[in-house]
Amino acid sequence: MPEINDSQLGDYIKNILDKNKWSIRKGALQIGVSAAYLSKLINHKADSNPKPATLRKLASGLHVSPEELFELAGIKLSDTSDSDKPEYVDLKEQINDKKKIMTFEGRIIPDEDLEYMERLLRGGKKD
Repeated sequence: MPEINDSQLGDYIKNILDKNKWSIRKGALQIGVSAAYLSKLINHKADSNPKPATLRKLASGLHVSPEELFELAGIKLSDTSDSDKPEYVDLKEQINDKKKIMTFEGRIIPDEDLEYMERLLRGGKKD
């Protein structure tokens, strides 16, 4: 993957946040990334190049075209691989996988809440 021009990308993201009068924290919530990561991008301190999936997420949250961010990052759309396409995940399998701890916004979801979520997703039926 080509080396990202983090200066252009960071400045572009900062301009959008300023235009929307969003703090880094508010922007991170809108985009769905951590405030620490967003701050690193804006301040040109990101440890690694954002992956195409991350650039798409940024574009969606900032309400800009992904192509703009790809261009700023020096990535041609033809450079993105199939591994960047959405992956189907069975929520029931994830909930029932005892090796995984389910969280929401950093808080652990109690087992009884996971059971309730399963019932809701089944239309209120137990099994």
